[in-house]
Amino acid sequence: MSQLIVIGEVRAVHGLKGHFKITSYTETPDDVFRYGPCRLGKKYSNITLKKLKELKTGYIASCEQIKTRELAEKIVGLTIEIDQSYLPAIKKLNQYYYHQLINLIVKTNDGKNIGKVISVQNYGSSDLLEIRKKNAKDYFIPISENTIKKIDLIKKIIITKNINDYIG
Repeated sequence: MSQLIVIGEVRAVHGLKGHFKITSYTETPDDVFRYGPCRLGKKYSNITLKKLKELKTGYIASCEQIKTRELAEKIVGLTIEIDQSYLPAIKKLNQYYYHQLINLIVKTNDGKNIGKVISVQNYGSSDLLEIRKKNAKDYFIPISENTIKKIDLIKKIIITKNINDYIG
């Protein structure tokens, strides 16, 4: 079963010819143009993005399917998604894609189950695991050497440390 991975977002319209501004969520921002055909929300599939100009906060892009400002206005706010099979394989030990952390069980250093990863976010300062406790509200733990002891994708667990300030 294929899984779609969000690699960017359409932020605004640019000009009259169907061009649009995008933000890349990839580690190397230019990679948003490298991966196979993408999808814009549920409206457009099999899209090939073309980079027109680099901006401080993203790119101006175009694609064959969107040729007018009116069509571009309809995609503002849509995510740019690719099939996970287009992502390059990770060859280094202890590296992973953030989407692989979703649904992993989070435990403390002493083995106490504290919840499950429901998303990975970044609000500007660092990458954060969003953890959902059973019958409790969600909370965030930064992904850093100070808070994450081990990530085991095979056992589907994350072992944490020094997180008392985050989980209350």
